[in-house]
Amino acid sequence: MIFSSEFKIERTQNDDWFDPILSTDTKLFIDPFLVFDTDHVSFNNTHQKTIDFFNLAFEIASVSKPNNTDIRYRQLLSMMKFPEVEEVCLGYASRGTGGSGSGGGFSKMIVDSLFESIRLGITNLNHFEEIGLFNEGFGCDRISDMTATLLKKEIIAYTQEICKRHKVSTVKIKVSQYEFDSKFKRWKDKEVNLPLNPYTKKGVLLVPKKFLRELPTISADEFFDYCWSNMNEELRDQYGIEIKSQVKKSDIIQIARQNREWIAEYEAYRDEKGSKAYDITKDPKGYYKWVIDTLNYVRENAYKFIIPKNESDFDKFTQEVIEQYEHFIEDNSGYKLLWDDNGRKPKSEEASQLIFTGIVKHYCKANNIDLNREVNLGRGPVDFKFSSGYENRALIEVKLAKNSKFWNGLEKQLIKYLKVEDIKKGIFLVICYNEKDLNKISDIEKISREVGEKNKVDLKVIVIDATFGKPSASKL
Repeated sequence: MIFSSEFKIERTQNDDWFDPILSTDTKLFIDPFLVFDTDHVSFNNTHQKTIDFFNLAFEIASVSKPNNTDIRYRQLLSMMKFPEVEEVCLGYASRGTGGSGSGGGFSKMIVDSLFESIRLGITNLNHFEEIGLFNEGFGCDRISDMTATLLKKEIIAYTQEICKRHKVSTVKIKVSQYEFDSKFKRWKDKEVNLPLNPYTKKGVLLVPKKFLRELPTISADEFFDYCWSNMNEELRDQYGIEIKSQVKKSDIIQIARQNREWIAEYEAYRDEKGSKAYDITKDPKGYYKWVIDTLNYVRENAYKFIIPKNESDFDKFTQEVIEQYEHFIEDNSGYKLLWDDNGRKPKSEEASQLIFTGIVKHYCKANNIDLNREVNLGRGPVDFKFSSGYENRALIEVKLAKNSKFWNGLEKQLIKYLKVEDIKKGIFLVICYNEKDLNKISDIEKISREVGEKNKVDLKVIVIDATFGKPSASKL
């Protein structure tokens, strides 16, 4: 369920906020570059606030020693802890809205980067996200967490203004790291009024849509793209790099650490060129629209499921849920969510998995079925697990036929996790985009039967035709 539906909000042209999915994270991130480049009245002083924070961190680092016996070093580690801000419902969480955030290990990584910068003669960061250029494990989710924490006070005020305008009910919630106290060099918590997320029982924080991107504007990949276009000869001479695709993240980090002037040129280029937010309306990667379109489908196609109480009920429930997914894709234009606007380029496997998530979650809610108890739905090594008690369980794998590792998913991955979970039922959902895909899997029924018999599991294959341009069932 999205925020506006849960709280019955009628959006207007004045509502510039991202409408989050409350039950699961959307794989978008708050990009500090877009925040600090904005003229948004609620965030017009945030860049200076962030620069002041990191300038203070540099001051502490310059007079401390990088070991735990130094009280200033421990102070710096505490200052640089940025746990995930779950309330924004953004990020990489594989289940629900809880990820890892920047705990102690990443706090040390940030602090180590400050010491490395000082060693190289740098005592300020105009773009703090450049820290990600120096550490292999420092990705966009960490940068988003840092931004959300540093600007939490402003984000809360922005959310409260929206709630007041739309008369959204709020509750008093204790928020950690509400604000940084520069005098005492520590984070302060605070109780504030926020709308309550019914799925997580935590508050909800809203952010402007124009702050969100799929990746930070300043990132290792974009830095190397810039270097490849502008320092190609140097890359060949100094690092022997001839083929761009063979460069690893560790190589980019080495180049960044050894060429700080290249970073300065790259950042100046980015400042001049600017950046663009992710287009939520077009949703080119399929991260968001699935929840709205599947919800509309479920509302328009009411279906009464039974609550599974035995093996027969469970098998019927699983079959009917999958059939609804199949009907949505094949007969109700759901296939459009798996292609770009022109129907030329198919989206990733994740898009098909998210649609399945939407169908299951919305139908479970419509039928008053306890999702956590009856249908354990998550995205991990295997895509989905359905369960009703210990005896009635099934694993479901969603795969694109065009995937180069397609057969590995059937013959190895799904079988492996069936054995690990001691589950006897596996369902392999195959998404086909064209005739070539269908030809590729022409023997899949025979192969799946052989694989099932060999491994003593009940293996079922369901092929779903996501060919672009088919008329919907209502027009046939």
